[in-house]
Amino acid sequence: MIRSLHRWPGLLALALITVLTLSGAALSVFPAAERLTAPQAATGLTVAALATRIQAVYPGVEQIRRAPSGRITAYWFDQGAPGAAVIDPATGQGVASADPNQTQRWLTKLHRSLFLGDGGRIAMAVGAVAMLVLSFSGAMLVARRAGGWRHWFTALRGPLAGRLHVEIARVAVVGLVLSSTTALWMTASTFDLLPSGGTAPALAVEVSGETGVALMMMPTLGDTLVADLRELSFPYPGDA
Repeated sequence: MIRSLHRWPGLLALALITVLTLSGAALSVFPAAERLTAPQAATGLTVAALATRIQAVYPGVEQIRRAPSGRITAYWFDQGAPGAAVIDPATGQGVASADPNQTQRWLTKLHRSLFLGDGGRIAMAVGAVAMLVLSFSGAMLVARRAGGWRHWFTALRGPLAGRLHVEIARVAVVGLVLSSTTALWMTASTFDLLPSGGTAPALAVEVSGETGVALMMMPTLGDTLVADLRELSFPYPGDA
């Protein structure tokens, strides 16, 4: 029963799982490369200091974003023309284009939806379920062949192909389970199947109406480190 459960989902979903794994492996390279190439903020640099530097170079800045890799991107308008650049936190100057990597975008669409929109996302979720079934059923087969869970890493006998399959599975099963579980979680999040996790903050009833306050004078920005920043949006000019 377990062997059939392991065999047939694998055969039926072979092409889909292959696309999932290869595109996912390729996509995993981009954040690492981004981490190595993007200028990193100095330890202790505050959001207020960073925003002040960027605003001095780009007075029309509208938004500052920090990626998990540490890359900081600024978006602005200059005489009605939009602009964006990867920022050097030390100077506030743009050092590289913020245009998305076309190869990465292509791989992302392939990995998430097979270029088929919501239908493709559901298909990839089915592939993630198949990979999860393969992982658990394969783990049970390995444990049975090894003589129990306590003997998970016991040396095996038999044909080379079979032993190689088991040896790889012993190491890869944790990553496969984690990858397929997070894929299903992300799909559920995309289709709003997960709880929101919190309530929106209450809007202020009254505002001061004051504008032009220096960024360095804002306590929250001064107390927040760039390492904790996700996104900072500036108000529209004249919006009090």
